[in-house]
Amino acid sequence: MNAGNAFLYDFTLNAMQLKDQESILEIGFGNGKFFKQIFSKANNLKLSGIDYSAEMVRVAKTLNKDLIQPGNLVLINGNSDAMPFSENQFDKVFCINVIYFWDDPAAHLKEVYRVLKPGGKFYAVIRSKEQMQYMPFTKYGFNMHNETEWLDLLNKSGFKNLSVLPITEPAVKHKGKEYILQSLCFEAIK
Repeated sequence: MNAGNAFLYDFTLNAMQLKDQESILEIGFGNGKFFKQIFSKANNLKLSGIDYSAEMVRVAKTLNKDLIQPGNLVLINGNSDAMPFSENQFDKVFCINVIYFWDDPAAHLKEVYRVLKPGGKFYAVIRSKEQMQYMPFTKYGFNMHNETEWLDLLNKSGFKNLSVLPITEPAVKHKGKEYILQSLCFEAIK
């Protein structure tokens, strides 16, 4: 997942234009490999993460002890449809290739909206439904959305100033077959 998502992390972090002293939340951080990269984008960031997998949280805490010790990074095991964060806490919230696993996206978006500060931005990066539906691994437990569907969900959740940035990723190989993936970075404002 790290190799497959590295390009998307670079793209997303550039799109987010992080500023000094912002409070950031990542949903579904996996093993936390990219936290140091996030901190390199601005000074005095306060970064939090929530991940559904207790094992991934454990691994991420081990890999990022140096960021957790001084209190710059807080990692939580939990689900993003019931987050233990305060209202209006974050300047920016983002997730990369996570929304496929949300059975009820509206519940997760309600929580994202709640924890964002007024004027805060939410970034959701997904690979296009049109391409993902042909990938063999997406047959199991993936809830895919096309651009129109996802924009509609964001709009119904109260977000405004919606924009979509198309992403053409470098070719990837899976089981001997090469794929050129098209992804989308959605930006939404509270």
